[in-house]
Amino acid sequence: MMTVISLICGVLAAQAVNNVAVNLVLGKLNRENYYEVQVQETLDNLNRFIQEKQVTEDNIELLASWAQTEKNVYVMFYRDVDALFGPYMATDVDETEEDGYGETDYYDVTLADGMTIKAELDCYLSAHLFYVIDAACFILGGIVFILILFALIHQKIRYINLLNRELKILGSGNLEYPMTIRGCDEITGLAWGIENLKNGILEQQLMKDEAQKANAELVTAMSHDLRTPLTSLIGYLELLTMQRYEDEGQLKNYLKYCREKAFQLKRMSDRLFEYFLVYGEREQQYHYRQMPCENLVEDLCNSQFFDWQEQGGVLECRIEPLTGHILVDSDYLQRVLDNLLSNLKKYGDGEKPLQIEACEKDGMLTLCIRNHVKKQENHRESTQIGLRTCKRIIEEHRGTFEWSLEEGIFSVCLRLPLVK
Repeated sequence: MMTVISLICGVLAAQAVNNVAVNLVLGKLNRENYYEVQVQETLDNLNRFIQEKQVTEDNIELLASWAQTEKNVYVMFYRDVDALFGPYMATDVDETEEDGYGETDYYDVTLADGMTIKAELDCYLSAHLFYVIDAACFILGGIVFILILFALIHQKIRYINLLNRELKILGSGNLEYPMTIRGCDEITGLAWGIENLKNGILEQQLMKDEAQKANAELVTAMSHDLRTPLTSLIGYLELLTMQRYEDEGQLKNYLKYCREKAFQLKRMSDRLFEYFLVYGEREQQYHYRQMPCENLVEDLCNSQFFDWQEQGGVLECRIEPLTGHILVDSDYLQRVLDNLLSNLKKYGDGEKPLQIEACEKDGMLTLCIRNHVKKQENHRESTQIGLRTCKRIIEEHRGTFEWSLEEGIFSVCLRLPLVK
């Protein structure tokens, strides 16, 4: 587009200059009576040639050689113009005047023997003058083309240099510096690409900083939480080692406290493991094996929630006919079920029935568990790390895991793809 615009401007400039130059030259020649002067000089040259060569009627063909030597002159000689054009001019003089044609100028030329002939002369400008004007116009048009093209390209070069400077600023580490977006061509697309790349790096860096901050907070919190029961455990163990207890009842109390602190440390370590399972990168691979859906649901109803029934809870299993199979890692699936059972024991209301529903629909095994949440005093907001752990494990099995808490009812619904 820049080239076309520059070319059009160059051609228009050359044409304009050509018209102006030709008009100036013609105007100057008209003001200086160039045509009349040239005609008079041509007649003088012709008379001198006749005298020098003694041109007569017998050797009148010498005039042809003279005409060939004259440049920029058209000449025609006539013996008797009146005899040649007289009848025609007499009959058509009115039509000639009406058509606007002027009469041709004929000049008398006397030969050396005194014979008079007529000469029709027409002088015109030298073609070299127009060649020079055309060459000058082409050169000027080329200069205009180059200058305009350079001016247009120079804007893009400045934009490229600006992007280069901004890239150096980004390379120095200042990723907050905005890229300049200008125009709508390929260079602008490159600028947009750099801006998107920069924003992606900023987003990744922000996520990395947040993850590092969360990890630091987790380490700080876990170190504090671990230090308190660990200090108590060490203290009780020191008392037991030094046998600093009064009777058998105090010994049992010390052992009870040690056991409670040990289980407290175990729960904290489990939370830490679950956190890294959710937010960390796993290196181990899943070991999938095919399992019938019916076996999985029966094991869930009859074995997994046996402790729930032992504590007096009631199960309501609504199982539709199951004929499909799923690919699962039994160890990780067991972790999901253990996590759900742990939450039910901790927060579930044993006086309300635990509902389990299972069906096969749209190529998926759907398993839903619902139960009422018991009211707790001094309730502390859960981090939901366990549920996030379950979600990630099920998603690694190419399934979905969803949970909700509405009007005191906790619902979990997981879906696993059936083997085709």
